[in-house]
Amino acid sequence: MLHRRAPLAALALTAFVLTTAARRTLEPEASTAGKVRDPAWLPRGTTLRTVACGQRLLLADLYWLQAVQYVGETVMAKVPRWDALYPLAEIVTDLDPRFGYAYQVTGSNLAGLAHRYDEADRILEKGMRNLPDRWSLPLVYATNKFLFEQRYAEAAEYARRAAEIGKRPHLALLAANLSALANTDDEYVAAISFLDQALSETNTPELKDELAQRRTRIQTFQALATLERAISAHRSRTGRLPARLAELVPAELPALPAEPSGGRFVYDPASGAVQSSVLGPRAPLRITRQE
Repeated sequence: MLHRRAPLAALALTAFVLTTAARRTLEPEASTAGKVRDPAWLPRGTTLRTVACGQRLLLADLYWLQAVQYVGETVMAKVPRWDALYPLAEIVTDLDPRFGYAYQVTGSNLAGLAHRYDEADRILEKGMRNLPDRWSLPLVYATNKFLFEQRYAEAAEYARRAAEIGKRPHLALLAANLSALANTDDEYVAAISFLDQALSETNTPELKDELAQRRTRIQTFQALATLERAISAHRSRTGRLPARLAELVPAELPALPAEPSGGRFVYDPASGAVQSSVLGPRAPLRITRQE
């Protein structure tokens, strides 16, 4: 059986080499440093998988080398054309669906270098389907959503997924921060629940202390967000800001929330701003995307 497959494998590799050479002859861009490859000349990974004759992993490595070279040439040439990066990644991961590093690196580069966020989502989602146990893939997905798209609720969801898959409680800190950026009741509840779970699974005293502090901070932000929404509702209803927080009860709130960090809420009736006497205003870090 091995003797029968060897000529087929050699034939497939010969065809691959000849096809590559022909493409380089027909497509000057593919062989000129600093030029991008036209994705129209790239084959489909599913087709290559069919004719690979048992050598699909070798072909995946060959196309991965092409992808790495393509990224390097494009960066060095400073030409913002990334048309072939996603098709190359598709070929590689069709040939080797468990090539985790290919999903991870391509998903990061498609977002960070190429600003092709839909394609970054697709290759990472493909990776998460094929490698559900690889925690770095949802973490890259969360990073892309946070840094480049400011979609904080999705970023928090995938950061939590990364922490759960990888059994890494420290990622709960990241997930909690992202939930604070999303600033919705559902996200605050999810963050507090996840921090509770991380606390129960953590034996490191330093990390446990950090998780507990973050839980208090998230609870305080949640209470501040509740007050901010109530102040805004009062202004819409009455045409003025409340003179004190007690005016929010009972029309806007059944009762004023407690201050979880052990201080008190400080309200400025002139501006409508409210903050914690311990932690200050609800002002989690935001990152503005730089193109």
